[in-house]
Amino acid sequence: MKNLLLLLVISLQSCNGQEKNNTILYNKVTEKREAEITNTNEAPFNFLDEKYQMQGLRISDTPNPYPTYSFSDPRYGLLTVDYIGKTNVTQYFWNVGNKSGYFSKYLNTEEAASTSDNIKKYINTKDYYIITSYLPQKYILYNGGEDGEFTLAPNAKTLFYLYENNKWKLMDEVETNKIPENLLYFETSLVQKMVFKNISKMDESFNGAYSVSVETEATTTGMASISYDIEIKKNNINVSLSTYHEANLCEGKYFASINGNMLEIYYFDNDMTCISIDPKFYIKKENNKFYIKGVGGEGTNAKWILMK
Repeated sequence: MKNLLLLLVISLQSCNGQEKNNTILYNKVTEKREAEITNTNEAPFNFLDEKYQMQGLRISDTPNPYPTYSFSDPRYGLLTVDYIGKTNVTQYFWNVGNKSGYFSKYLNTEEAASTSDNIKKYINTKDYYIITSYLPQKYILYNGGEDGEFTLAPNAKTLFYLYENNKWKLMDEVETNKIPENLLYFETSLVQKMVFKNISKMDESFNGAYSVSVETEATTTGMASISYDIEIKKNNINVSLSTYHEANLCEGKYFASINGNMLEIYYFDNDMTCISIDPKFYIKKENNKFYIKGVGGEGTNAKWILMK
């Protein structure tokens, strides 16, 4: 039975064996809490407290890595705190392939990935979304051994919190066995839905239907191309594509964040592979004309292109 679901496989790799140590620690402190959480909108405790960081920070062993730490205790449950960059540049700093990033500063990448003090030096918290995934004790059945092994209750749910304005805010409660494999994209989508849900109303002058077509690369049967049809109605945005020799990806719902006289467009539908930290597109208005940036491939996606 897969009792360490993807959330825990990705984020709690260092938890085996810490149950005994954690119990010893908690025998030395006097704080108490209710076993059941009566108000899930409020975090049951401060996940950033030093006592939950005994294992230290490490870099996640994932394709798009990030700093993280985990904690497990039979009376409190399981938690993982992730530091997700607010921009692609910040996030990419932790990638092994970044020649000027974190790992470029150390000869031994394995050792660097688990050296907590070094990792901490490079985290400026204002540049990160701090996210906790928390699996309450009531959903965990510990097996009683010293290795900290456990099984999950059939109805197990994981709570996702965002640390914002010095408070933990509940983003969502998700059935643990339905958490997508790509945890980074999933957590990013939760953050975006929460952070941008109360954005100011969009300038209605952007409302309308637009289209734009770009060529991407030459093929043996002609130029590959992508055509975009974009409908904007208040903050509801729909993007549909027609392509020639290109994959038809990331159609569906989008939403916009306003930045001056420009719209920053984010994917807002169900395909986790389409979620991005930075906006997918940008739309601006100049002299009653509308331009888009981010469409097509390498030859066009950094250019402002007039929409019809």
